[in-house]
Amino acid sequence: MNKLKLAIALGTGLTLSALVPAAHASSIQQLNTQALTANQFNALFTPVAGSTVQNSPINFVGAQSAGNIQSEVFQGNAGSAAANLYAYAYKLSVNNVTNTLSGEPVHVDSTSFQFNATPSGTDFAGVGKPTYGYVVTNGTVGGLSNAPSSDNSIPLVPTSLSWEAGQKIGAIRADFVNPYTGAQPLPAGNASATFVVISSQPFTGNFQNAGVLSSDQQTGSNTIVYAPSGGAISPVPVPEPATLLAWAGMAGAAVLVRRVRKNRAV
Repeated sequence: MNKLKLAIALGTGLTLSALVPAAHASSIQQLNTQALTANQFNALFTPVAGSTVQNSPINFVGAQSAGNIQSEVFQGNAGSAAANLYAYAYKLSVNNVTNTLSGEPVHVDSTSFQFNATPSGTDFAGVGKPTYGYVVTNGTVGGLSNAPSSDNSIPLVPTSLSWEAGQKIGAIRADFVNPYTGAQPLPAGNASATFVVISSQPFTGNFQNAGVLSSDQQTGSNTIVYAPSGGAISPVPVPEPATLLAWAGMAGAAVLVRRVRKNRAV
């Protein structure tokens, strides 16, 4: 009987340890992201009083003023589902210019910046699971530009929005390229859709440098965005009921129990 109890405890511990990220290890997770209309977003959030849109240039070697990143902070409206929360909104645009060194039109593959507060899970889109980021594909939110792309195409939605929890800092990454689906970079003359990360932490005055990935070399250090600077840094909780973890542990225990019984029979 003691061996049976030991097997169950050991099986549960081994299985759960396989499911829980190692402590203090860097953890990159794709954020569950849903779409909201501008009307839905504006019913939930209002620009933080006294704040302005941060409009930062994207400069490349051979292509100065190749584009820009806009960012703005919104506060949840009292009495709404967003009360006591903050929305950090971002929008990229690439100017219709050619790099003088390569002779190729400029483009942006992705952007990344420190976001020093674990994103908050919500369900504004009513999908029944935690959502940490939203994309606004139509209409205007706050003071962010809603100017159409040069070819009047629909703004490009990031193919993925991810969160990296380090030991002391966190980071947000928005990717436009996906080789598995054939998604292309954000090209010259085009703009992205507005993408939003939800946080319980307000903006406290510390901007973060935004890095841009492209085959063109970024230059300068004046590309900055709004981002929270306080709060816990940890992996985003996996939207998985505790019962599933319990059942996973019992499944592992059951395997060991069968082995113990088989050994007894032998």
